Amino acid sequence: MASSIGCALVALLAFAAFAAPCSADEAPPITVVAGARGALAYRLSQELEAAGLQVHVQAGPAAAGSGGLLIVIPEGEGGAIEIWSDSSGRADLVASVAPDGPLDTRVLRAAELVRALLSTAGASAGAVAPEPPAAAAPAPVQPSPAAPPAAPPGEAWRSPPVRAWAPPSPPFAVPAAPRAPLVEVGVAIAAGWQAPGASLALDASLRIWPSTRIGVGLLADLSIVGPEIEASEGKVRFRRSLFGVELALAPIERSRRFGLVLSPGVGLGYVSASGDARPPYIDSDESTFTAFVYGRGEARFRLVDSVVLTAGALGGAAIPPVDIRFAGRVISTFSPLASFSLGVVVQR
Repeated sequence: MASSIGCALVALLAFAAFAAPCSADEAPPITVVAGARGALAYRLSQELEAAGLQVHVQAGPAAAGSGGLLIVIPEGEGGAIEIWSDSSGRADLVASVAPDGPLDTRVLRAAELVRALLSTAGASAGAVAPEPPAAAAPAPVQPSPAAPPAAPPGEAWRSPPVRAWAPPSPPFAVPAAPRAPLVEVGVAIAAGWQAPGASLALDASLRIWPSTRIGVGLLADLSIVGPEIEASEGKVRFRRSLFGVELALAPIERSRRFGLVLSPGVGLGYVSASGDARPPYIDSDESTFTAFVYGRGEARFRLVDSVVLTAGALGGAAIPPVDIRFAGRVISTFSPLASFSLGVVVQR
């Protein structure tokens, strides 16, 4: 009988030692899962260690004992710092720090939350812990017929293995990163200037992006209103159109709200002049083709997911230049071209 009572007391002491892995003066361990945010995790661990807490920094989900805290650092700038507790035997989210403010502010908030949680847990444990009962003579223990077999003597002192745990998956689906569109169709109104005078044109463009930052495009610049040239011999109405092939470059990711696209290109220009002559001269209409080299840029603002507003500028030159003549006399030469446009682009 004395031997049975002694074995029961030894097993009770072993269970008490496992159930309280931290003494009253030692705070539960804290694990920081850093992920790709090593700087933030290091700054947070310094704050906690300065408060006398035991901190372990891990790159991924780590093992934690019962009663410990797990601090998860988000991978990107938009996530919150999450604080999980294993005190109830399962992973529970007990606090979080929203992703606003500078780095030092977020670190200080997280450290204050951890200290408050540990202080609250310690006060609750002190209030609930009962007074140890007075020593009493042990009552005889009657063996139960359904009692499980006793463990070997060495197993009574062996602690169960520490289980690895991590925060459970969120109950909602995490949206994927926005995908860069493959095809863009744009329309714009362009106010231009060339050697004969000012003009108004309609720009239509098509771009295909096999890569997120490099693509190819087509441009059609169609004259709506052209300049008129007056001379003693009469008057001429000037029109020009441009059809180009261009390389599209995106120095800023096109999926962002603000963007920039640069497009050097070459093209074919169609130039026409319709003359109203004064007597004794005769009316005449002439047209010709010329090559173009140009470059254009677009500043962009995303209005909705697939619609972008644009403000663009184009500059180029005709090669060779085109002379405009009245009765064999050169009155103007068309070569340089500049325009400014406002438009919209639809992305798919």
